[in-house]
Amino acid sequence: MQSATALPGFERLLEVCQGRAHPLKLEPPLPSGGPVEPSVAGQPMDPQLAALYARAGYLWVRDELYLFPARHERRPDLHRVNAHWRKDWAEPFGSLLVFAKDDRLAYCYATVPSLADARGVQPVVWIDVYEALYAVPVASCVDHFFTTYARYLETAPQDSADGEDSPPRRTFPWNASEAIARDAELVRRVQAGHFDFLMKESARAREWVATWAGTSVRR
Repeated sequence: MQSATALPGFERLLEVCQGRAHPLKLEPPLPSGGPVEPSVAGQPMDPQLAALYARAGYLWVRDELYLFPARHERRPDLHRVNAHWRKDWAEPFGSLLVFAKDDRLAYCYATVPSLADARGVQPVVWIDVYEALYAVPVASCVDHFFTTYARYLETAPQDSADGEDSPPRRTFPWNASEAIARDAELVRRVQAGHFDFLMKESARAREWVATWAGTSVRR
């Protein structure tokens, strides 16, 4: 079993971005940041997320996603974003711990504290805030999320010099079903119905998850 604080998936994502010359920005934690806090706006900090923040103050992958810094004077940061999130969204969504965002749109990535395992490790979901709020599972833990995203980027077409000849832009998670389904622990938890409560408002989400998880999702 992978250590709760090991981050091979994060390292793999960096390697894939560098190998494909995909624009990436990685900043160290702020010198005055201090130790990673054990909770975020009333929710327990995921241990893998804490390990990530101990190494990285900010991560940006162009056109894909960016990680909220733990604390920052100017940028939206993990603690302020989640304080506002608790006020803006009703349960069960208000108790998610949002840690990253799509680089172009308002979609978010969050851990699910209520589904933490015995080590405190929390699965990751992608959240659609545009329609009736819903979330879909994308990884069994934070580091596996980075593993999955690295696999997704590995299969992405290289940018064409002529934009008109480029294939339509893919989107995560909808075009990452194969990579997501390689997370055996996530598939097991989906089949056990652990994420059903987050997908009630979206037939599209339930049908899509059922295609790669090999199970029906209850309303």
